[in-house]
Amino acid sequence: MKQRIELRRMRDFGEIINDTFAFVKDNFKELFKPMIIICSFFIVLGTISYAFMQTSMLEGLTDTTTNPGTRPSFTARYTNMGYLLGSVLYYISFTIYTLFVFVITYSYIAIYKDKPEGEKPSFSEVWGYLKYYLLRSLGSSILIVLIITVGTVLCFFPGVYLGTVLSLVLPVIILENTSFGFAFNKSFNLIKNNWWLTFGIIFVISLIIGFASSIASIPVMLLTLSKMFLKWNIVIFPLMLIFGLLANILLMGYALLAISLSLCYFSYSEQKEGTGLLNRIDTLGKNDDASHLPTEQY
Repeated sequence: MKQRIELRRMRDFGEIINDTFAFVKDNFKELFKPMIIICSFFIVLGTISYAFMQTSMLEGLTDTTTNPGTRPSFTARYTNMGYLLGSVLYYISFTIYTLFVFVITYSYIAIYKDKPEGEKPSFSEVWGYLKYYLLRSLGSSILIVLIITVGTVLCFFPGVYLGTVLSLVLPVIILENTSFGFAFNKSFNLIKNNWWLTFGIIFVISLIIGFASSIASIPVMLLTLSKMFLKWNIVIFPLMLIFGLLANILLMGYALLAISLSLCYFSYSEQKEGTGLLNRIDTLGKNDDASHLPTEQY
């Protein structure tokens, strides 16, 4: 029998990274099946808009090599209707889709932490949590972006600092079922003395996600070079649909960041409040099988 991943415990940098991937491995089907079903509309919309955007841009670039006498201006190349429409739809889809990935992942973890040994969250439970927290998460995300933007405009480093601190706001809101104001204050409290650890985890996981996402961009770059310099007569749009689908599927990799931030939340909460220890004291004698629990470090 697989060892259950205990969320409520202290972890160091390496343990958070390792347990992030262990959690994905142990919950892959149960986590990503509802994510694919719920986000299917945005995956399709993102795929089609990505194909329109890249095709329009590529055709504009190749016009400069095939018809040098009628070279379009830089503005004309990037303001044609296909490119503009594709770009707007793609980035709207990307923003909403990414928010859904984070909220679904946090919702799954919120359900998982209270499940008994051997049980996993169901689709209906995840869907219910998503509907309950979506608007609250959307409003909170808008406020977070505004705060980080102001900090970045004033000076780059305050934006980085606030971005790291406020990365725990959504986990606190969903895992504790609380308001933005409470989560905002608690994020500062949890991050205190843990800022560099959190920043390092975000940086490493983001690098991994970025590297995986580049899998979809490399073929597009090669296709662009082949069209511009080799002048191959390639049907672009169907290929861009394939690359767009791959790019949108890989966006679910943001679940890794959501999981790692959740583990940060549990680790810092245990460090400052001892919630996991208190929970075990409360359940002492009610469940004799505690073999799945790791040794606590205090």
